[in-house]
Amino acid sequence: MNFKFNLIYTALFSGLAFSSYATETNQEVNTELEQINVATELEKAKAAGNKQKDIVNLSLLGRQPAFTSPISVVNYDEKAFEDKQPRNVVDAIAKTDASVMNFGGETNTLSGIYVRGLQLDARQISVNGLAGLYSTYNSPTAAVSSAQLIKGASTATTGMDPEGSAGSAMNIETKHATDNPINKIGFGWFSNNRLQESFDFGRRFGENNAWGVRVNGKYRDGDTARHGYDEINKEFAVAADYRGDKFRAAIDYMYAKRATNGGRARVQDIQNLDFAMPKAPDGKINLIPSWSGQTTEDQTVMGTFEYDLPYNMMLSGGLGHMESKYYGAFGQIRMTNTEGDYSIRQMRAIDYRIRTTSANLKLQGELETGSLYHMWNTSFDFVQRQRDFDQSPVLSNFSTNIYNPVFPSVTAYSALQQSTDEKSRSYSWALADTVGFFDNSLRLTLGGRFQWIKQHNYKNDSKGDKNRFSPMVTLAYVPNPDLVFYGNYLEDLEPGYVDEDGNMAKPVVSRQIELGVRKNWGDLFTTTASIYQIRRPGIVTTNLAKNNADFTVGEEQGEERNRGIEFNIYASLFNNTVRPSLGITYNKGELIDYSTYAGAIKTGTQVASPRIISKANIDWDTPFIENLTLNAALQYYGKSYQDIDKKYKLPAYTTVDLGAKYLIKLNETQTLTLRAAVENVFDKNYWQVQRGKYDRSFAVVGMPRTYWLTAEYTF
Repeated sequence: MNFKFNLIYTALFSGLAFSSYATETNQEVNTELEQINVATELEKAKAAGNKQKDIVNLSLLGRQPAFTSPISVVNYDEKAFEDKQPRNVVDAIAKTDASVMNFGGETNTLSGIYVRGLQLDARQISVNGLAGLYSTYNSPTAAVSSAQLIKGASTATTGMDPEGSAGSAMNIETKHATDNPINKIGFGWFSNNRLQESFDFGRRFGENNAWGVRVNGKYRDGDTARHGYDEINKEFAVAADYRGDKFRAAIDYMYAKRATNGGRARVQDIQNLDFAMPKAPDGKINLIPSWSGQTTEDQTVMGTFEYDLPYNMMLSGGLGHMESKYYGAFGQIRMTNTEGDYSIRQMRAIDYRIRTTSANLKLQGELETGSLYHMWNTSFDFVQRQRDFDQSPVLSNFSTNIYNPVFPSVTAYSALQQSTDEKSRSYSWALADTVGFFDNSLRLTLGGRFQWIKQHNYKNDSKGDKNRFSPMVTLAYVPNPDLVFYGNYLEDLEPGYVDEDGNMAKPVVSRQIELGVRKNWGDLFTTTASIYQIRRPGIVTTNLAKNNADFTVGEEQGEERNRGIEFNIYASLFNNTVRPSLGITYNKGELIDYSTYAGAIKTGTQVASPRIISKANIDWDTPFIENLTLNAALQYYGKSYQDIDKKYKLPAYTTVDLGAKYLIKLNETQTLTLRAAVENVFDKNYWQVQRGKYDRSFAVVGMPRTYWLTAEYTF
């Protein structure tokens, strides 16, 4: 790291903060001290009173309260992110939701999550309802006002990503100016010696505060808690919006760049090993040399609008584009034996470029036919993604040991050669009608989405296209505002395999059935429970087709089936001074006559998929020190297996985080918020398991104990 630059940035920000303190003391700013309610922050499950504002964007199903929605959706708002002070979005969500595992985040350059056993990459996340415009490999936080996680198959509601995602969808809402002025400057320190500076300014002006501008950014530079792993992280976002009586519009620009050294240390394909993975090393140990670095860089610009039409209708839509880069060098780590010897193979330089364009247009409305209430929606969505990947030939292979790795010096890379040059397009048109019976207490939704997928491989000039209609059925029974029963049948599409001649296999169709109930027990407790099944077809791998002429690459073969139960309880006790939450998920992932990556057909357990995951959190506003809040969080991941036949087990592990927040009111217009935390308090050594396509199983060394301190000055 360049510690001198950190000191310069800190000095500049300190001077700005002092100047602002001197000039803004007479400005009227709303500094009401709001306490965070875990029950509403994490699940948004309160439907009564002013908590009805907890709205989620379900795309085709429109904006509606999360509590009464007919599918499982969780909304993480801006306050939740502020108190967690995450370095990325995926870690923040994975630490609180029991149905979620993360990959990447702080431990790795790549970012994404697993929901109900199925993968969602960062490039498949939507922004303000526009698909695929968030990031490609990173998951930045500066521009994020809220993250809305839709669990389970969701093509009917959000449309098919050109690269496919079967188990969930996520929408990011960007930060816009509020009615009250926003003036925030922040400073942070993260172990080992990273400094972070941030700012957030927002203003509304004009008649009725119709015009708004919000600018925020973040800069973090230094060494992580892992040896030989450092980062330079830059994030910037600006949003301008207009709020009229009938017309609302916004333009957003987001920039994020994260450069890491020693940041991609993933053990590859442990499902193929004929021995058990060795015991995880100390989290401070890096399995990849520090000269192996990668940089992710994304720039997104988008415009969105809403226009109120007569007869209770609204027209909305948007258009956006993202330019993404991922460049540097990395190699694949392959374990050699159970004593911890391993090799780093296929070390090579890379330069990946991805361009994504996204657009949608939606018309929605309300009407009554006799005693029936209708909320209908129709939408057209379009996503185009171009991939231009260059990489060098393999540089070298070398071996060492995970408990005391020794790396050679870096040598020059060969010239880059193009490996991928392709374009994918996804078009879809959807229609849905939610009909309310019995004073809208029973709500039936019928609809679906017709989708086209087109792919063009420019290297061999092959083209392929397919289409399919995906139905959707949901039912919610809301006998009162504090109780809802719901069920749904949803489908998800993934593009089929395209051979060298341009022949495209039919889309892979995942099918979900879910039943659930949510209940508010007065003002003290909220509980949610759901049971689900997701069936995802397997497809014939290249290796299987090579080994057996009876199979064709891309055709369906067997299935992956995830069956699970989710339960959450949130509480607000002792006049909302104690706010605990607990979530438990049981997910049984099985493979049935499944085509493995290595080229066999097997039945057994899905790899790297814990059966039981549990998360617990508690916030306590202490009575002995005013405005001091203590918090604790626990994450438990049950055992999983590195192979389908369950010969080799990956052990369960638990991590604990502790933190505190202290708010100081300097005067009527200024506050200072101090936050501190210790992550992985007991310095647990563990393998963070990850999944890939088919039965591919990976492992990353979990991060060691990490400390952080932040100060946020509001004026």
